[in-house]
Amino acid sequence: MMKIAVIAITRNGSRLGEKLREMLGGDLYIQERFWQEINRERPLEKSRIYPLEGHFIEFIHTIFNRYDGLIFLSAVGIAVRSIAGVLRKKTTDPAVVVLDEQGKFAVSLLSGHLGGANELAARVAELLRAVPVVTTASDGIGCEGIEVTAKKMGLFMEKFADLKKVTSSIVNGEKVGFLMDSAFPARKIEEIREKYKSTSAFFCNEINFDDPDSFSNRISPDTAALVYITDSNIDLPDIPCIILRPRSIVLGVGTKKGAGVEDFFALVNQVLKNLDLSESSIGSVATIDRKQQEECIEKFTRFYELPLIIYSTVQLIEVEDRFPVSSFVKSEVGVGSVARPSAYLASSCGEELGYYKERGITLAVYRRTLWAG
Repeated sequence: MMKIAVIAITRNGSRLGEKLREMLGGDLYIQERFWQEINRERPLEKSRIYPLEGHFIEFIHTIFNRYDGLIFLSAVGIAVRSIAGVLRKKTTDPAVVVLDEQGKFAVSLLSGHLGGANELAARVAELLRAVPVVTTASDGIGCEGIEVTAKKMGLFMEKFADLKKVTSSIVNGEKVGFLMDSAFPARKIEEIREKYKSTSAFFCNEINFDDPDSFSNRISPDTAALVYITDSNIDLPDIPCIILRPRSIVLGVGTKKGAGVEDFFALVNQVLKNLDLSESSIGSVATIDRKQQEECIEKFTRFYELPLIIYSTVQLIEVEDRFPVSSFVKSEVGVGSVARPSAYLASSCGEELGYYKERGITLAVYRRTLWAG
């Protein structure tokens, strides 16, 4: 859920801000004298309504990165000047929306796509029966920004530097190809087609990226840019490209006590290279509860910011008979196999891509059945 700050600087804006905060949640900041007026009417001690402290611009700089979204009830110029000194980059800046104090127009000012300002402006407008004002070019032609599509579908974006070029090609009516892995769900393909039906985009699904010759003839010479959706490593052509990575890969792990951290990282890297998979597509790591505190697992999941899925012995025993078992492993942890059953369950009974054992580490690589969300 978005953490929101509403900032009002006039009396009317403060009253409207109260109403908006009640609808959206979050915190409301208003001029101290208006805070005092409302506080005389009713105590504001536990209301999440706070007085603006000190110099206005300095105060905004202080709270700017504490929130996912900021809503200014002010003139656009005031909002622009107050945030100008703290802007960093579109991948990290929060959404900023400006609402006039009469509640007639909700303007998406900053981080329209990645930060969610376009959606926030639309939400505010719906709640207040205002007019949403969205000026991003892709929205202007009735299609969704690629970064928005990626965010909604749980896809990680690589080649972010080319986003502007690819988006420009879409907006300017040039031919942009969407090349999708053969495992990409049909329902997701239809969703993407619908999102970009107002553009000149073309779609190629069921692509085998291990064999470039099998799809190269489907890309015409006048193609201006490409969007790949795959968990495979690929060779890119010399035109603007974006790669959207599904979090499709699950690593099931079994280890001896005290297995080496460097050995673990090295094995995963080698396995991904052997299978021609991107590390950006690792979605989770799974293991038995007795191994969750192993240093190599803890450090790997922390480094890649991955969820660690834990299974009990009883849960793994339920699917143990699907895999080869080790009497030694069973005597140690109560189940004859850890890596494969863990990956199998965490991938929703997915496809095994590889199984490896090295230096006290066992690694099962699975692809989720319903990958890409």
